[in-house]
Amino acid sequence: MDLEEEYDPSYNNDDEDEITQEDASVVISAYFEEKGLVRQQLDSFDEFIQKNATQEIVNESDDIEILPESQHNPNHQADLAET
Repeated sequence: MDLEEEYDPSYNNDDEDEITQEDASVVISAYFEEKGLVRQQLDSFDEFIQKNATQEIVNESDDIEILPESQHNPNHQADLAET
């Protein structure tokens, strides 16, 4: 399905500004026909890594305090904490 063939620039109906399920389906189908499922996932992952999104998530998160618990004495808290 070629979106360019279906697009009619003369069509303009102000009463129908809402995107329908059918509209979304056409766009999604065309995207996956062009890119394929695996390529889309790889591109998404690459963009996530290249934009340092992982570091941004870490920077935006509050500190997490890790309190180790003794393996042999589960009710005893260790004195050492790591942040």
